[in-house]
Amino acid sequence: MPGDNIRVLLAKKKIDVHGRGTKLLARELRDAGMEVIYFRFGVVDDIVNAAVQEDVDVIGVSIMTSGHLVVAEKLIPALKAKGLDDVLVIMGGVIPTVDFPQLKKSGIHEVFPPGLSGETVADYIRENVGKVKLN
Repeated sequence: MPGDNIRVLLAKKKIDVHGRGTKLLARELRDAGMEVIYFRFGVVDDIVNAAVQEDVDVIGVSIMTSGHLVVAEKLIPALKAKGLDDVLVIMGGVIPTVDFPQLKKSGIHEVFPPGLSGETVADYIRENVGKVKLN
């Protein structure tokens, strides 16, 4: 099945009370043949440490309560410092579209607004995993 052996760390902030969309995406990515590690983080270092421990190909960060720019600005350098510059990093949630360019400038590879199908995200992952480097 396409997507086999793609390991995705799907992270959401612990204090962020949302969860339904992230859990739905996790199920849809699993249905697409990907291995998904669902992770609630407190700080960026938690994501980086989990990514190292789980040897992931993709990090997906779900943000619903602001702080997305700060997370991106800290996450990308922290990943680089651990030698994870080939990990595909995506972000989604309730993020103002005006912030998409800044997130991409920070090194996030793609930003997904709410309401997209998991198939759209899975297709993006399949097309881009292993082909990117962090800025």
